[in-house]
Amino acid sequence: MSSSVSLSESVAAENFQDRPIAVELIESARNEIQQWYDTFYQWSRGLCPREDQYIQPIFKALAEDFRVILTNGEMMDKSEYWFRLKSLHGSREADPASHIYNLSIHSIDDEHVLVYFDLFKQGVAKKKCDSALLRKSTITSTGMEWIYVHESAHELTQAPDFIGDTIQ
Repeated sequence: MSSSVSLSESVAAENFQDRPIAVELIESARNEIQQWYDTFYQWSRGLCPREDQYIQPIFKALAEDFRVILTNGEMMDKSEYWFRLKSLHGSREADPASHIYNLSIHSIDDEHVLVYFDLFKQGVAKKKCDSALLRKSTITSTGMEWIYVHESAHELTQAPDFIGDTIQ
């Protein structure tokens, strides 16, 4: 099972958003997010061999000036995050799949998009909120690279109920 991006999705409809380049950027960002989470799911659940080639797509999609702030407040650059990613192989084997909801993608200019989404796990009374800045790239498979990610975790009063891939 992999995570799902198409659920409860909204894409901003501002003036710039209707331009062909904006539509292309938004679609590239959506594809990058889906690829990242599919790769991360396989890796963190130990569903692929512990070989760098399986996690490389994530590393290659990180900009050289990449930064992330984790839910614990720790900031990492690209090399630190790569080390962390490699250490997560199979570490979430028993965890339910994450589901992406409330995906919002806003093109800022001809090269950048701002992304926001919530991550839920069935039976878990916590949601993770991610915001990210991605930029157009000619060297990544999806045409986008991650510049900055800010993760935060929030307790819920109760775990969300899932029916299929939908939160009720």
